[in-house]
Amino acid sequence: MAEKKTALWKRIVGYSLFSIFALVLMFFVTFPYTALKDRIRLEADNAGYFLRIGSMGPGLFAIRASDVNVSKKSDADPPPEALKIDSLSIGPSLFPPGLKVKANMFDGTVVARVSGFGSSRVQFDADGIDLARGNLKGFSGVDFAGTVDAHLDLTIPRTAAAPNAPAEPDLSQASGSITLTTSNLAINGGTANITIPQFGPEPTPVDLPKIVIGDMSGKVKIEKGATTIEEFKSKSSDLELNLSGTIKLAKKLDYCEPNLELRVKPDPEFQKRLGLLGSALSMIGSDPKDPTWRMGRVTGYLGRPQFR
Repeated sequence: MAEKKTALWKRIVGYSLFSIFALVLMFFVTFPYTALKDRIRLEADNAGYFLRIGSMGPGLFAIRASDVNVSKKSDADPPPEALKIDSLSIGPSLFPPGLKVKANMFDGTVVARVSGFGSSRVQFDADGIDLARGNLKGFSGVDFAGTVDAHLDLTIPRTAAAPNAPAEPDLSQASGSITLTTSNLAINGGTANITIPQFGPEPTPVDLPKIVIGDMSGKVKIEKGATTIEEFKSKSSDLELNLSGTIKLAKKLDYCEPNLELRVKPDPEFQKRLGLLGSALSMIGSDPKDPTWRMGRVTGYLGRPQFR
């Protein structure tokens, strides 16, 4: 009798798993991919971007798009160059249960996961991102070099603004960690629109010289909305950088309040090559503890920071 009962249990589980597998498989096979592609293009257009998708179809329990090109909308002739993404997929994740987005780009991978019920857990992993790939230079105007690895793990509680209001993710109560490492990071030239406080509030087009940043390491701890930069530094033949301080998170990212201290130690010959940027750098006050360093503070809000 025990053997028959076990066999029946196995059959029930087997049929159930097969039914779920068939249902999920048919969903991805019969999904209206053309309609989805048109919708994504429309949303990108509304956001000010032109999007081209080479192909879209079913992946391994995911919706997969390949040969994705994103460019800024402009009336300029020729039009802006596109950022290239080899493939992009979106589908369910099992561990933990939630939604997973994966992009193969810049000779590396970017994976984002969102899960949770009472609280939202956001995980982001970027591995082996080569900034010289994917036409980032043509898209941004800046010729970057080096590789980047970044990891974020954030738990965001859901709170209600009023007794009868629906609970929404509250970034001001988030907890987690962020790590960032770069290898041989450099800027090999290009043009960037940079807001230089000493020259007014409007962005100024600046021709960038070669800037070697080197290997950078960063560690950030977040505890109930209080963000502490435990480490953020780099050192190269051109300059040394060190960032410390805190950020008070808010429900909206623009209203987060930074209280940061940025210290820069440029090589004298490198500062001469900077031109306009070198002039702006010389206006930053010296570090009272070590005059060979320049020190500035970033306060205000992330949406409207103040540098002094």
